[in-house]
Amino acid sequence: MSAFSEPVPLEGERVVLRPLTADDTAAPAEGHLPQRDGTGAHFAVTDRDSGTPAGTIDLSRVDASRQTCEVGFAIRPSWRGRGFATEALTLVSQWALRACGLHRVELRAPGTDHACQRVAEKAGFRREGVARGAGRGPDGRPHDQVVFGLLRTDLDDTPRADPPRLVGLGVGPGDPELVTAKAVRILGEADVVLVPVMALDEEGRAESVVRTYTGKAERVVFALNDRGGVTGRRAAAWDGAADRVLRAFADGARTVAFATIGDPNVYSTFTYLAQTVRERRPDTVVETVPGITAMQDLAARSGTVLAEGAESVGLVPLTGGVAAFRDALDACDTVVAYKFGSVADEVIGTLKDAGRLDDAVYGARLGLPGEDVRPARDIGGPVPYLSTLIVPGRRTTRGGKIV
Repeated sequence: MSAFSEPVPLEGERVVLRPLTADDTAAPAEGHLPQRDGTGAHFAVTDRDSGTPAGTIDLSRVDASRQTCEVGFAIRPSWRGRGFATEALTLVSQWALRACGLHRVELRAPGTDHACQRVAEKAGFRREGVARGAGRGPDGRPHDQVVFGLLRTDLDDTPRADPPRLVGLGVGPGDPELVTAKAVRILGEADVVLVPVMALDEEGRAESVVRTYTGKAERVVFALNDRGGVTGRRAAAWDGAADRVLRAFADGARTVAFATIGDPNVYSTFTYLAQTVRERRPDTVVETVPGITAMQDLAARSGTVLAEGAESVGLVPLTGGVAAFRDALDACDTVVAYKFGSVADEVIGTLKDAGRLDDAVYGARLGLPGEDVRPARDIGGPVPYLSTLIVPGRRTTRGGKIV
């Protein structure tokens, strides 16, 4: 005998939940469904517009004496990132508590599945603790479960919607192993992940890193190689990317991540996107997650020390010519030059004149196929746009720069 009233279609803005039938295909492999039994209610999660099955959601493990049950869901990979899981969880949980007389709905998520945990929080569930070793993974090994609960009395509370969040994620210079654990976590939690590209039919460097961790990367075109200040293409690209972020918020996304190579606060396209979004939606919370920069990666791969003791470091982009580079060589101990492909010959000439060519090191495509790391004196021919040059400070004795 079922503990639930006769299941009827539950309709939301994006999904319709209908009773699961024998004709429905199996649930996705990566789901969080509780054990099914005869006392539960089992729904297919379908796209409201097309009726296409997108996943399943179950209410099970009913304890009639305590008026409790457990909920679990599984959304097919191709339908994730659209808010279906959050809406389905909200619909079925409120139905169980309001229409079926239950007092508590519980959800358990693997401790490593931050996306599932975020769905629970967005649906109003409260995190209550960790059940150590309470779950079993596909390999049969025990894992921790994070326990969430939703009570009937919680539905009477006026929910306070969190402000939308735009997160700039630094994903390093190109090597997928040089991504922080925090960036990986947010890639999994985010409702939408955007990556900048030169054209929609070309994979970008940030995108290639992101796809190591998630399949939900969505391309937005930026005029990455434009010159001459704020060109029309650049301004249009910033506005177009901001349009996509704001549209995602309007569609229910609470977190949009924008992945950028290097660090989002160092010569990054994220700066202009964040400014535009803030102007158009002031309540947006803007955050950044630092990333490893190309100069750090090149220093590691070439065995070059960036700074010792009281040495200064100058970081100079050379898209506007070498004048600032010459000034930096005079003013700073170590000088790092970015994006100098168009003026490579002048850079080499400047290093020769300054007597610093032999110590300088060059790098491009760091951590990627075709990686090129070598002494700057060996540069010959064209240099890629995304190239890095380190001119280390002059050092003659151990600890000589300590003051």
